[in-house]
Amino acid sequence: EAQKLFAAIPVILRQAIASGGTTLKDYLHPDGQGGEHKEDLQVYGRGKLPCLRCGKPLKKTVVAQRGTHFCPHCQK
Repeated sequence: EAQKLFAAIPVILRQAIASGGTTLKDYLHPDGQGGEHKEDLQVYGRGKLPCLRCGKPLKKTVVAQRGTHFCPHCQK
């Protein structure tokens, strides 16, 4: 699984860069446009909605005083 993750990271980074980055709140490019990669996020901002992959509810935990959402079925 670590090898799959290692291979996927540069792919996702290239996709994020190609779509202008991930504007979550107030980041804008110099031309005033926000990044469009937020549309591709699978968990962020989805709270307790179902996982897009397996349909089970997403869960929230706190890591280093930051809320983190994840799918307990797909992300072990």
